[in-house]
Amino acid sequence: MQTIIFALTLIVLASSTQADVIATIKKIYKSTFGRTLFDTIWLELQTGDPLDRLLQTLTDLEDRYVAEQKKMMPEISNTKMHAQLTFLPLTKIWLKARLEGQLYPQRGILQELVAQKQAEVKGYQQDLDELDAQRAEENADFEEKVLEHQEATAIIAEARRLFADNIEHESFIQKGKATKQSTHKFTKEVASMIQKHFTQSAKKTAKFQHRKGYSKLFKAFATIASKVEQLADAGAVSKIIDLADELLAKIADSLSLLRFAEGKRVQAYKKSRKFVVISITVAGTALANAQSDLAALNDVIAQVEASLDTTNQRIENVSADRNDRFTQCEEAVQDYQDSRAARTSDRDVVSQTIGLVNKELRTLREQLALRQQAGEEI
Repeated sequence: MQTIIFALTLIVLASSTQADVIATIKKIYKSTFGRTLFDTIWLELQTGDPLDRLLQTLTDLEDRYVAEQKKMMPEISNTKMHAQLTFLPLTKIWLKARLEGQLYPQRGILQELVAQKQAEVKGYQQDLDELDAQRAEENADFEEKVLEHQEATAIIAEARRLFADNIEHESFIQKGKATKQSTHKFTKEVASMIQKHFTQSAKKTAKFQHRKGYSKLFKAFATIASKVEQLADAGAVSKIIDLADELLAKIADSLSLLRFAEGKRVQAYKKSRKFVVISITVAGTALANAQSDLAALNDVIAQVEASLDTTNQRIENVSADRNDRFTQCEEAVQDYQDSRAARTSDRDVVSQTIGLVNKELRTLREQLALRQQAGEEI
């Protein structure tokens, strides 16, 4: 009795299992992919070749579906964009910190240094200009004084000649010695000529800027020359000549002192000028170096500012792309989900077909044969 019950149970289970297999076959056949797959299997069964190659092909197809599903999600991810939106703001912060914390302060320092050195160079140049102007003024003053000395010398020398040329000398023998005795002959014409000479000279020397006393002196000589009776005295004329010689000697001494003082001034000028020129050179070199450093720093600042502008623009662009990408990603996710569902269905068909070929080949063959005979759905 127990044996009969067990046998009936097996029959029921076998019937139930076969019904499930047929239901699975019908379910697979409902999809286009399933029908294509069954057509391929049927052709393989007709050749009589071993099914190992078919099973391997189905297994490879199943593995490919699994691999493709794993690759699909990274393709629609925003990993690179998220990395940019993380990196670019940090880059912006670093660039601004470099500009505001380092480069701009350095530029301010260099600008102050350049301004300072420019002021130094300008000040030294003003000193040099003033020194040169002072030297030019002193030299012009010196030349005027020399000219006044020379003109006074010429006037007095000419007056001496006029006095001396009108004294005649006669030689005679006294106690065995040759002696000279002056014979003085002064005419009104000579006196008038001398008076005119001193009058003109007094007017000329009145224009002197430094030796104004010459004009008074020559006026006095002109007055003396106007008194002919005084010029008749040879002794008086000799004294005038001696006075002229004394004046000429004093003028020569004064001119020598004038030239000596001018030489000392020139030496002092050259020494001072050399010092100022050295100062200008040193300050000018420092200015050139500071300007070069400032120009190089400005180039660096321009590059960093350009990088900052580029970074800001990239942030705007990436942010806009991210918003667009969000929309694309939502669509891509939906596409992915649809595709995944389709591929999951195909993979399930392949997996179920592999199971049928491995375990239910007989039933599968019968069902496919029935389909071919009927020419319609199983």
